[in-house]
Amino acid sequence: MFGIVSFFRDRIYPCGVVGTNSKDTAPPVTPTNLTGGCLSATPTVVSSFGATNSNVTGGGLGASGLWSILHKKVDVGLKVVGGDGIGRYGSAQLADATARPDGTLALIRTGQGLARFEWHVTPKLDLYAYWGMEYAWRAGYKGYNSVTVVKTAAIPATPPTVANPAGTLAIPATTTTTFSLNAIGGYGNVAANNSGCATEGVPTNQFNPSNGSNCAGDIRSIQEPTVGFWYKFYQGPKGRVQFGLQYSYLTKNAWSGTGGVAAGSPADRS
Repeated sequence: MFGIVSFFRDRIYPCGVVGTNSKDTAPPVTPTNLTGGCLSATPTVVSSFGATNSNVTGGGLGASGLWSILHKKVDVGLKVVGGDGIGRYGSAQLADATARPDGTLALIRTGQGLARFEWHVTPKLDLYAYWGMEYAWRAGYKGYNSVTVVKTAAIPATPPTVANPAGTLAIPATTTTTFSLNAIGGYGNVAANNSGCATEGVPTNQFNPSNGSNCAGDIRSIQEPTVGFWYKFYQGPKGRVQFGLQYSYLTKNAWSGTGGVAAGSPADRS
């Protein structure tokens, strides 16, 4: 039996992402401004005002055992682990935590298991089989707001030339602010666009595979069975010479999303 304890800390900046569309050349319809939870006297100025820490403690419990049966001809083992914020302790390195819309940390619940079977057929021949699986639960939320500000510098006018007798007019500087309100996010969010997950793309060049697109689902489960054998040609005072062959098959399943429909639409939550 064993236990795991994990400590997490997140620094939250309520005035770290703020903005206004007062200078936009094409202001969005809503809202006229966005300051989030910023309570500064100048809420549209990016600053560290009101920054706080989000501390959370996670952990889990586990157990493992190994039994030798049939006159020690067969070894059987089992290991299970479960808890919140312990994804990194598995072979697949699943996520430990995600952030809620207010910036506080939300731990992701995970479960891990490993089964082991080894058969010592003869002193020289061993057969083995292993199966491992890791699973992460959803931790999705609604209410994320974000601001994207794009600034374009002014372009001065150019005088007439032989190649361009008319010259060019001056282009003023522009500032465009894009707002995203009440979005869905977190881990395994139900609005993930998975419409392209079953589409095989072509390689981008001879060195790189397809970049892929529209497959945003986070990992729900990942598992791998393995079978193989070892044959010992020689085992004695001078060491060991052996030969083995192994086969493994890895399977990864993602959390379902909307399949490409708009955020907030009914989604498959299975």
